[in-house]
Amino acid sequence: MAKKKIGIYTSLESTFNNKVEDLYLIVDRESIVFSVKNINRNEFVAFEHFENSADNIGWHQLIAYLQNNSKLIQHVFANIHFVWNSPRCIITKKLQKEDTLRYQQELDLVYGNSNEEELYLKPFDDDKILVFSVPDALSTLLSRSFPTGKWHHYMEYVLAQDAQDAALLFLFEKNYCLRLVNDGKNQLVNHFQLEGDDQNCFTILNACSNILANTNEAHLKVWGIHQLQNSFVNAIVPYFKSFELVLDQIGDVQTSLNKNYPNHMYATYFIF
Repeated sequence: MAKKKIGIYTSLESTFNNKVEDLYLIVDRESIVFSVKNINRNEFVAFEHFENSADNIGWHQLIAYLQNNSKLIQHVFANIHFVWNSPRCIITKKLQKEDTLRYQQELDLVYGNSNEEELYLKPFDDDKILVFSVPDALSTLLSRSFPTGKWHHYMEYVLAQDAQDAALLFLFEKNYCLRLVNDGKNQLVNHFQLEGDDQNCFTILNACSNILANTNEAHLKVWGIHQLQNSFVNAIVPYFKSFELVLDQIGDVQTSLNKNYPNHMYATYFIF
């Protein structure tokens, strides 16, 4: 059965005539997170986290549960962003003439064929494009509750973070996203499963040593560290020139999270 892990709320200000809040719905295979941001104050003002139980497959029960248990689902929003947090995405060269079939073939070549999914293309930089697909079943279910929602990929927001020579690490409960930047240029952006501490250290340091010119001159920046689960981060810190732990932005929602859930990993849901 699905459940609500966390619900934190402040007074929301949007009305039908004055919409000042955006909703970010971050979705993966096992959970849906609501992050509400006041776009005038640049501050997150509400947060909910729903997750499936281990015996549930798919999103039907999860979405049915949040429809009855979310305090945010009926609120008025300026914009609704569906954020698909899945490893099934690629960054490739942007074609001079858009060819959806070509991009689909590239994605399938890396991850295998996946029927009943819609392809999305998000250009960035001058010559690159982010390619990903979203299951039709998920899109249909969410669109019933949020007909104005637009699809994005979590990787878009990872790529939007400023970096020069750095390893950027975004931690979730079961996986992480690693972005490596050398001289201001993206060299690697990929998802990895969280495993044992030794394996996590090896995967990250091996990628850095193969791609970055010199890790001793690179900056390590981490979002979402869990003090009880991610001790491997402490082991890789000495290999970098500097280290920054990105804490949640200041605001009532983040203050409540830090007070009531001191070992949480939610900074990755406030990068928007």
